[in-house]
Amino acid sequence: MIKGLTGDSPVLNFFAEITDIPRCSKEEEKISNYLVQWAKARELEVIQDEWENIVIKKPASKGYENEPTVILQGHMDMVCEAVKGYEHDFSKDPIEAVVEGDRIIAKNTTLGADDGIAVAMMLAILDGDYEHPALECLVTVEEETSMAGAHTIDGKYFEGSTLINIDSEDEGIITVGCAGGMVSNIIFKKEFMSPEKDAFLAIDLGGFRGGHSGSDIDDERGNPILLLARILREVSFKYPFELADFSGGSKPNAIPRDAEAIIGVDAKDVEGVKAALNASADTIFKEFVATDPNGVLKIEGASADKVLAPKVADGIINYLLVAPNGVNTFSKKIEGLVESSTNIGVAASDDEKFVFTMQIRSDVESKIHEIALKNRIAGELGGGTFEELSAYAPWEYAEESPLRDKAVKLWKDMTGNDATVEMIHAGLECGILQDSIGKMDMISIGPDMEGVHAPGENLSIASTNRVFDYLLELLKMKG
Repeated sequence: MIKGLTGDSPVLNFFAEITDIPRCSKEEEKISNYLVQWAKARELEVIQDEWENIVIKKPASKGYENEPTVILQGHMDMVCEAVKGYEHDFSKDPIEAVVEGDRIIAKNTTLGADDGIAVAMMLAILDGDYEHPALECLVTVEEETSMAGAHTIDGKYFEGSTLINIDSEDEGIITVGCAGGMVSNIIFKKEFMSPEKDAFLAIDLGGFRGGHSGSDIDDERGNPILLLARILREVSFKYPFELADFSGGSKPNAIPRDAEAIIGVDAKDVEGVKAALNASADTIFKEFVATDPNGVLKIEGASADKVLAPKVADGIINYLLVAPNGVNTFSKKIEGLVESSTNIGVAASDDEKFVFTMQIRSDVESKIHEIALKNRIAGELGGGTFEELSAYAPWEYAEESPLRDKAVKLWKDMTGNDATVEMIHAGLECGILQDSIGKMDMISIGPDMEGVHAPGENLSIASTNRVFDYLLELLKMKG
């Protein structure tokens, strides 16, 4: 649901439809079935595999019958994040977005332009009367979590050896390579004891910007999961406390925006502990005033009938203080490009364990394993265990690429400006699809977006229309 959307842009109208369909990563059944029904209603060939990936095929338009088949590709899932305290059921509620000037903005949740705009562009082309070669439109699942769709898609469905991925977030940039990655857990088994302290405090560190753990990582935004651990450790030297619980974040590929803890203290020290917590937090807020000016610490009274054994409490706090996080290395080949990074995006707590989930990214595969080793050792030294969840290879730069050359020339012809050709630190499915489908000539493009993976995500209307026109012209180019 997009309030204030006007005009006859087929892409934006399809995108508005998509915002009404639930499609969190790993919960793509409704959007996948919608795409099947949509294609069948237009008598297009459609394939839905056992993972719910979708392939929709359209024959070449007149005069393009002898041109090579082109694969258009994007993913149907989205990162589902909401402002803390905002009531939104992503399993059934439509995304609530509004047009403000040139931007479509979801103020309280993520928008899902990543990568719903790719789906909308493919539907617009499939539904329209445009000049193009034979098309194979691939819409994958679980890109935002495990990349399972790209890993599992069967190459037998495709004839094309040229692929245009529509999952980039900056107009005028032609992406030609990206980082690989790994998602892993450090797990701490809970052990409890009866409280010895007689007062409890709930501590909430929030108001941080969050963001995309790849494209925003070099902003050095604050990670409240780690920062709350730092605050607690600093306070513990003056006021020893008991830890009852700790949690924060929700997605490994999203920089967290908040973290919470419950601690037990001596009742006589409550005011002193509050003052110490606020003093430590104020120091942090000054450090991050440029990137996270709205950080806030809230302290309220709480209760707990059990607390963690000291070795568990110390283990998780010390792990968070020493685990790798943020930018690890910069590229030696491309100035200013992050080579490797980590993001501890989730601190999950249940009745039996704590789980800290980390997203590692690097365009050097050996760096992924090096950082994973450091994370593992940091966790094991604190008493935790390591668990690898998923991994994917980098998309390596191709020395020769006719598609890249055509795309660069076309951009210059259409705009008068030189396109930027770059590798990015965020993860795309292209490298994985090389393994699943076969070696292909590939690029990635997309319109201007901001705030991806966080509430407030927004999309430029004008840029979307320009990039769609560019894509149509690119498909028209023969040879």
